[in-house]
Amino acid sequence: MAVFDLDDLLRASAEVLGRGNLGITYKATLETGSVVAVKRLNHVNELSKREFLQQMQLLGQMKHENLVEIVSFYYSEEQKLVIYEFTSDGSLFEFLHEGRGLGRIPLDWTKRLSIIKEIAKGLAFLHHSLPQHKVPHANLKSSNVLIHEDSKGYHSKLTDYGFLPLLPAKQNAEKLAIRRSPEFVQGKRLTHKADVYCFGIIMLEIITGKIPGHVIGEIEETTNDLSDWVRTVVNNDWSTDILDLEILAEKEGHDAMLKLTELALECTDVTPEKRPKMSVVLMRIEEIEQMRKEND
Repeated sequence: MAVFDLDDLLRASAEVLGRGNLGITYKATLETGSVVAVKRLNHVNELSKREFLQQMQLLGQMKHENLVEIVSFYYSEEQKLVIYEFTSDGSLFEFLHEGRGLGRIPLDWTKRLSIIKEIAKGLAFLHHSLPQHKVPHANLKSSNVLIHEDSKGYHSKLTDYGFLPLLPAKQNAEKLAIRRSPEFVQGKRLTHKADVYCFGIIMLEIITGKIPGHVIGEIEETTNDLSDWVRTVVNNDWSTDILDLEILAEKEGHDAMLKLTELALECTDVTPEKRPKMSVVLMRIEEIEQMRKEND
């Protein structure tokens, strides 16, 4: 892991990238010219230095093409910083929802399918690598999926993972995406299946183009129940009404969209035990993608 002097960071020119429930993230340009993302964590002041360092060292070992890499961290009584590699092009939330209307470049189905698969790969890796964590990611939502674009296309990287053990028990999950899961709402025990739920919601967000937790039509949503809305519309009879208008015309993709919608509804089952494991979810997504390629 890189060694950062706090003075280096303080001297860096910084701009705010985002304000989340866990703290503010800055883009810092160091005097050497290298750019990093720095997250100043809130709500973790009850942690001992040893607990913080142990957890950050563990997370710092997570190396995967679909995870934003933690390159360093800093602990003091006053502040806890996590320093990440900088991923430039914006979040999945921005790619899906911002600038809708005239002049927007639509996110086509091929890109969406590839994003779904890459999120699944990153999450399956975390589940495999952090078996001791109750909920390995715990904060999976579209604003925590960063998109990097290069000549080969879009690449997705997950960020904000692994923070559940850092939060004091009382507020454990209230600040994290897993607060939307039925088991959290019901006050039940949390497991890695809460991540699977959040993944199912992201899949539905990508397929429908709708923002979870917003009012949809006449149904006032009390929780994150994009899945309830999709279940109501589909209601045992596949309906293209759920599809984002940007992908509705891509008829050759409808079969894959249907199969992924079915998988997303399994992932968002109210009963955690009925949700598939992430390794199984990834395998099924790869099968759907393969079938699509064979049909092309």
